[in-house]
Amino acid sequence: MIGLKNLLFPKKTSATLKNFVAINLGAYYVKGLIIKENKTIDYFIEPTEDLATLLKRIWQEKKITTNVVKVSIKSPSCLVRYFPFIKLERKKLKEALFYELSKHIPYQPQDVYFDFWILEEKSQNEIFLLLAVAKQEYINQIIDTFKKQNLEVSQITLDSLCLINLFLNHNDNNKQNVSLLDIGYSSSTLIIIRRGIPVLTRELTFNVKDIFQIISNLKNLQINQVESWLFSLQDQNVFLELIQENIITLCKEIRTSFDYFEVNKGESINKIFLTGGLSSIDALGKFLKDILGIDVEVLSLGSGVEVFSDEKFKTFKNTFSVTFGLCI
Repeated sequence: MIGLKNLLFPKKTSATLKNFVAINLGAYYVKGLIIKENKTIDYFIEPTEDLATLLKRIWQEKKITTNVVKVSIKSPSCLVRYFPFIKLERKKLKEALFYELSKHIPYQPQDVYFDFWILEEKSQNEIFLLLAVAKQEYINQIIDTFKKQNLEVSQITLDSLCLINLFLNHNDNNKQNVSLLDIGYSSSTLIIIRRGIPVLTRELTFNVKDIFQIISNLKNLQINQVESWLFSLQDQNVFLELIQENIITLCKEIRTSFDYFEVNKGESINKIFLTGGLSSIDALGKFLKDILGIDVEVLSLGSGVEVFSDEKFKTFKNTFSVTFGLCI
């Protein structure tokens, strides 16, 4: 298995794209990669604001000629589930899943888009699959916003699936049990991949927004000044001391998920791959390693990164993991 790149909302078939813009609709930043003839030629990262206004400005400033976009999202209106299911041919499988959806999600089946990926054949009669779900109203709003800017959405998928794609395609760790930890602005995402097969996706309460608020209060800074303060620190331990209690709480959440995996699979997690803006803080990875007793390293972005050498991209590159995963 090389990834979940065909998992999208709503489901539709399109030819392989060579020219498009990959856009990650983050809670704090909108991040994008401009792809021309299958090569990454430019990027953008802009504070999240009115999306229609932002899209119009970006297309003008970057002189983008393609009108095709791929979009990744993370929202309470979207979720991922993993479970065994009876083995059926694909068409019958989708029909059967529709009637079983209410057992796995808190929404009415008729109110969602859903897609699935067969991760493993457990036996002659049973498969293990990943189910991805998004509320139709939420997805339709996104599509409508892009449509009003004369942009064609070829794919909408979930941030967690993009991270899985990135890892499976650019990291040679498919014989290990690993965890991907994406520290986001509104929440963090923990994914466990068992020897190349994702088996758990969980949203954690730890988030950058709370961290920024703590620093703002303690250092008497405006929220929009915290990021600059953080990246200008000569001693990163100053940052860790301010948020130590929050990191310990994060480690407890991580350990709970790892214990669940270890009890059910009888195996342990070998390594954590860290991504998101705070993963640029080297001391954070070292702190997590000391508390959890597990090796921690930053998730590789794979190919395409080398075209950007400016300082802005170097500062924010670890926030682009989802966007690079969306391009695969």
